[in-house]
Amino acid sequence: MKSQPHPLPSPCPFSVQPRPASPARRLALLAAAGVLALPVPGAGLAVAADAFPQKPVRIIVPFPPGGGTDFVTRVIQQPLSDLLGQPVLIDNRGGAQGVVGTQIGARSANDGYTLVIAEIGATAIAPAMSPKPPFDPIRDFVPIGMLVEQPYLMSIHPSVPAKTLADFVKLVQANPGKYNFGSGNATAHVAQEVFYSTAKLKMTHIPYRGSGPSMAALLANEVQVIFSGPTAAIPQIKAGKVRPLGVTSPKRSGELPDVPTMGEQGYKGFEIRGWYGLMAPAGTPRPVVMRLNEAVNKVLSGGPAAQTLKDRGFDPAPMSPEDFGKYLRAEVARWAKAVKQYEVKSTD
Repeated sequence: MKSQPHPLPSPCPFSVQPRPASPARRLALLAAAGVLALPVPGAGLAVAADAFPQKPVRIIVPFPPGGGTDFVTRVIQQPLSDLLGQPVLIDNRGGAQGVVGTQIGARSANDGYTLVIAEIGATAIAPAMSPKPPFDPIRDFVPIGMLVEQPYLMSIHPSVPAKTLADFVKLVQANPGKYNFGSGNATAHVAQEVFYSTAKLKMTHIPYRGSGPSMAALLANEVQVIFSGPTAAIPQIKAGKVRPLGVTSPKRSGELPDVPTMGEQGYKGFEIRGWYGLMAPAGTPRPVVMRLNEAVNKVLSGGPAAQTLKDRGFDPAPMSPEDFGKYLRAEVARWAKAVKQYEVKSTD
């Protein structure tokens, strides 16, 4: 069927900027060289940053194990530990489609030892879905850097008698209210609300605590269709346990070259890319942020971890804190507009 252009513009292209030494770091180097004989304000902070970290660093993953957020964090965990010289610990705090864990991160000490994964749904979308959001993604956090981008895949249970997206649309239009759709995060929820509204489909939404649980629900036929990231979808698609109907990225996935994009199937402009980043509580010292950014970008720029991410359908996307901050602000504004336009409400 012919569709109207999707109202959401594609995210701006990624841009990797060089990582200059922080002003405090340059002052500390000058002092060490004898150029500055007097004590320099902020030099003590630079010395502390040079020694960071001196104990394990905790990363809060705001979803349960088994989903894409957890997978990406575990892939970078060991190489990041090696670069920082301290263990990196993963703390899964699922709930409210990522809001619970993200809120815990916002309220943590701003010393660099507690970080939180920024997931597009929990960070950029969920606050717009609540009349009283428990945190402000811009005010309550300082960006460290982007981690990866990912497409979303639309998958259905094999019992659904549809082989293509066009078949599925006709089937659901002829049977309003018969089928359920699931979501494991706010992105999957809003993306589906937008698509089903565009295609004039009426289904019942059932939320889950993450992509892993939503995929389990699809396998059990509790829901008949979901949007999910590659970590949850690709293994089940390759095993023949679910049927893919489309990918939300502008181009086909290298892992699933036979699955057409939504645009190829008549829904031009419907392009959604998920992303994960790393952030810290507001007030975390700038030198500590730059130390973490440098380590994360090194992990993402090459080596086994970056290749593992690529092999599983993720695109590593190292960024400076400034670029990630600009990207985050643009995403918050973009999705707030979509939530308002389609009147999407939180179901938690």
